[in-house]
Amino acid sequence: MNIENRLSTEDIVKAVSGMLVNGDMGIRFKGISTDTRNIKPGYIFWALKGKNHDGHNFWKEAIEKGAKGLVISKFPEGFRLEELPKTISVIFVKDTLKALGDLAQWWRERLSAKVIAITGSCGKTTTKELAYSLLSAFFRTEKSPGNFNNLVGVPLSLLSVKKETEVVVLELGTNQKGEIEKLTRIVKPDVAVITCIQPSHLEGLESFEGVLEEKISIFKNSPSHAVFIYNADQEPLRKKAEDFPNKKLCFGIKEDADVKGEEIKCKDFCVEGKVRVGEEVCNLKLNLTGKHNFYNVLCALAIGRIFSFSLREMVEVLEKEELFQRMKVIKTENFIILDDTYNANPSSVLYALESLKDISEEFGKKIVILGDMKELGEYAENFHREVGKKAGEVADAGFFIGEMAEFYAQGFSISQKPCETYKTVEEALTRLKLPFEKAVVLVKGSRALAMERIVEKLKEEPG
Repeated sequence: MNIENRLSTEDIVKAVSGMLVNGDMGIRFKGISTDTRNIKPGYIFWALKGKNHDGHNFWKEAIEKGAKGLVISKFPEGFRLEELPKTISVIFVKDTLKALGDLAQWWRERLSAKVIAITGSCGKTTTKELAYSLLSAFFRTEKSPGNFNNLVGVPLSLLSVKKETEVVVLELGTNQKGEIEKLTRIVKPDVAVITCIQPSHLEGLESFEGVLEEKISIFKNSPSHAVFIYNADQEPLRKKAEDFPNKKLCFGIKEDADVKGEEIKCKDFCVEGKVRVGEEVCNLKLNLTGKHNFYNVLCALAIGRIFSFSLREMVEVLEKEELFQRMKVIKTENFIILDDTYNANPSSVLYALESLKDISEEFGKKIVILGDMKELGEYAENFHREVGKKAGEVADAGFFIGEMAEFYAQGFSISQKPCETYKTVEEALTRLKLPFEKAVVLVKGSRALAMERIVEKLKEEPG
């Protein structure tokens, strides 16, 4: 990713406690890049080490493409300081990933913007986008792009924020212990949000309690002035939140929430209901699919309440906006495809199945095409069986893909409805044939499977 931010060598050296081994403190950069494939002349190249590639191996390519600086933690093969022109700054650090976070934290301290940080097991991106739609109607607002929610994406998102920005909405994600703490210390949120707690990333977080502790660390590590927003319908989360002295707002439909949803109805591709804040009540109807998205709306409205907007003016903004939602509805000649291929954990798949259930029979039979849910560790087989069983209660046919496909099928087979399994997406692309001429088809699976390839096949071959 490239981000535009005019920083000097001196700024970076001081912010990251680095050592300048070439160039001089006065050299300035037009921006920061972590990828030589799209680096721009005048940028500084930040060499990060990933699972598959080490950025240090691309230092020469970065310079050939016009980089004016490098941030490195080792001298890579073929690197000779004496051969570099003095017009290129080379900053040496112990850990380039930590240094990126340090620079982002330094930049955060120079921003006057209010920072909203959103985490949770589900709904982070949708809530971020809803909050952005709402707040940008009133403020100069920026947001993290896509799912830039990890120890690389969050610092880069923060470093891209302009000084004149008034509000920033960021998404914080995790799949291992300690990540939310690190991210929270970098962004220092004025508003810290937990959308919900569900079993996800259990390989790294081990249990529901581990997920809860990891997510609640956004509250533990936020500044003392930060306002906390959380889902009141989840008792473990509510009890944890009550331990903090910070000002708090909660949202929900079951409890006495500060922002409460009532009489929620889901019909086909819309969700409607009432929202209550104190004595103020408004009707709300939005082109969003599924009851879970009403929770995301309530969370976004709670964020808006921090800025003292009335319920009425917030509802008016949301009703006229074209709102983001993760699940895309694609209509072909014979099928309606519910493209929810971004990612999957047990809760998000169950939410998607509820959305499928709410669609009228007039649109045709219902089909599920589900890929593996990753990072579930020792719980993987049971979760796939349970989700498969639920899918059998909703769908008329099931197609399951991946290493866990047989466990999906074990649960689905209780319904005695037709189902098939495939080891890989490639096999499914070759063999998959839908049994109905008219159907609503839900496609979902973890990112690693690239289930969007199934969606493309269905679009190209609707019959």
